[in-house]
Amino acid sequence: MFAGCHEGLAPASASPTVSSYGIRGVITFKNWPPADSVHDLRLGILQNYPVQDIPNEVLQGHARFTDRLPYGLDSVSYTLMLAPLPPGRFPFVGVAQQFGPNIQTDWRVVGIYYAGGDTTKPGAVDIPPDSVVPSININVDFQHLPPQP
Repeated sequence: MFAGCHEGLAPASASPTVSSYGIRGVITFKNWPPADSVHDLRLGILQNYPVQDIPNEVLQGHARFTDRLPYGLDSVSYTLMLAPLPPGRFPFVGVAQQFGPNIQTDWRVVGIYYAGGDTTKPGAVDIPPDSVVPSININVDFQHLPPQP
């Protein structure tokens, strides 16, 4: 006797739905330095701020960042999805430049998101589940860097 297949070839269970949430905006650039001083350039968002060691925040999983941003453009649009970080308040969004060969130490912040035009402190972003928050725009002027965190 053969055992029957009463359920057909249905999957054992449906996979869980992953929420899509993040930020999007435009990064505007001025006064680019020589290409050999831009080893890497990325937009990142931190769960905690202020911090003593941004590379450690990344290694500990408390940050998300984009792929490498292109060199030499006037502006670039981006979308950064944040999962597996939970939705919520993110107190820092910025652009960082790796200016030398040491990936652990040769980084500096070159642009910061400021909310409502207040350039005295980084702007926090509240990100609800299932939403991509628009207009998180950042200006980068390589000749006038922001205060370093």
